[in-house]
Amino acid sequence: MSHIDALLQCVDEQSELLNDFIQVLEAEGALLLETPSNEALGALTTRKNDYARRLSELDQARAATLASMGQADDRASIDVVCALHPDLRPAFDTLFERAAHASALNQDNGQILKTFMEHNQQALDTLRGLMGQDLYDARGRLSKK
Repeated sequence: MSHIDALLQCVDEQSELLNDFIQVLEAEGALLLETPSNEALGALTTRKNDYARRLSELDQARAATLASMGQADDRASIDVVCALHPDLRPAFDTLFERAAHASALNQDNGQILKTFMEHNQQALDTLRGLMGQDLYDARGRLSKK
């Protein structure tokens, strides 16, 4: 298999994997807007971590293939390779588009989680202030004061 064929295959695999990752991120976002269970969030987190690991492995494979072609794994070097082999451009454009979409979804989900955690902390602070004492002990049980 030529370097170009290997690079194209790797980029296509990354794009397909990102499609699946985006679906998981969308499911996570929808779940976060409901009242998510710990089990459901845990399962999605496990899936996200698996996709991240697999995407990282493909990043390494892409970097190795580019290195074997005398190029770095950065945007400028990819542009050089695509200029020399224009048939690669659509695959890389798709990859970059999907990666940007996945990143935006992940940031949105992170913001939802942050807001949720801040809201819970504010509610606990309010309850503590109303009761004049700690509501929960170090193990998360109601304080018996």
